[in-house]
Amino acid sequence: MKGRRLLGLTLALGLTLALAGAMEVRILSWNIKRAVGVNSPNDAQQPYVAKIMNHLRPDILILQEIGGNTRTSWNAFAQESALDTFVRNNLTFFGSNPQRNRDYYLYVNRLSDGWISNAVISRYPFRNITDVGIGSPNRGLTIGLIDVPGTNGLGVFGAHFKAGGFTDDAVARQTNAENTRDRVRDWRIRNRRSAYVLGGDLNENEDPDLSSTFPIGGALPDGRIYAPISTVQSARLRDTVPVDGFGGKRTYQVSSRNSDLRRRLDYIMVSPTELGRDRISVLEAEIFNTRRFPSGGLPAGFDITDSENASDHAALFVRLRIDQWRSYGSGGGGYWVPEPSSMLALLVFSGGGAAIVLRRGRVA
Repeated sequence: MKGRRLLGLTLALGLTLALAGAMEVRILSWNIKRAVGVNSPNDAQQPYVAKIMNHLRPDILILQEIGGNTRTSWNAFAQESALDTFVRNNLTFFGSNPQRNRDYYLYVNRLSDGWISNAVISRYPFRNITDVGIGSPNRGLTIGLIDVPGTNGLGVFGAHFKAGGFTDDAVARQTNAENTRDRVRDWRIRNRRSAYVLGGDLNENEDPDLSSTFPIGGALPDGRIYAPISTVQSARLRDTVPVDGFGGKRTYQVSSRNSDLRRRLDYIMVSPTELGRDRISVLEAEIFNTRRFPSGGLPAGFDITDSENASDHAALFVRLRIDQWRSYGSGGGGYWVPEPSSMLALLVFSGGGAAIVLRRGRVA
């Protein structure tokens, strides 16, 4: 009898510990419109950018348009220094007096058109991080593996595709998308246990209820079909579809009127659920735009103009639950941490089983 009781209690305790092992990660992707850099940045935007970041408190930030308004010989290390200064002086959620490579880690893409590039900031260390070219205008895809506790490492991709509605722009954007797809596919083969996230300003949308920058599904001069968002998603990425306070999906142009919002250009995509890889569950997906909150719903301390003062793009924010894939045996088998609903059912079941055992013991 004591053995059965102990078995029930051990099962309940083990399941509780497994649930505690699941990890929640907060991710921000944002085109900050050259707010931080060394080549004539829009530094008046910085207090508003910092205000929104401090409110959302992301663990990982995937940023576009680090840099400024003067074309220069790109020096990624100087841009990193400017970004580091911004973090230390403005971002309070990394703690008091935060230090690089202790409280946070950052990387600025080595590739640039001379004005701007991408960056990643993380609360957790990089296992590795680099960038690869994805086409004109010298755009780089940032590729990192971040050492998120309780996971097999989280892959993070940062991208900024070519803007513009002309045919040449569409050709370049489709090339950006195809190269990004290929690099993500290569990475997922080499990192079979890790979940992954892509954030970026892709400068297009394929939503049937929104207008596109260039006709979706049309043939380009070189014969390729134009569908850059679908192309990226074919690397086994699923769209989190963040929405604002009114349920809208548009992220650009943040301005003095809601009616000026033009298009959905910005995305956070995550890896699919598949055996053998850490599983991502999307807990929250938000477009943070201070002009798009219901009456009385604006967070305390915010003004309606804060988002437009920060950037012409709204910030995208997601909360993700990551369940680690844990292997056992030599045959490649394994398991995930159970979902919360499964966990509750199993706990109730195990608790009920223990109660039955106890009752039978009293009857005997």
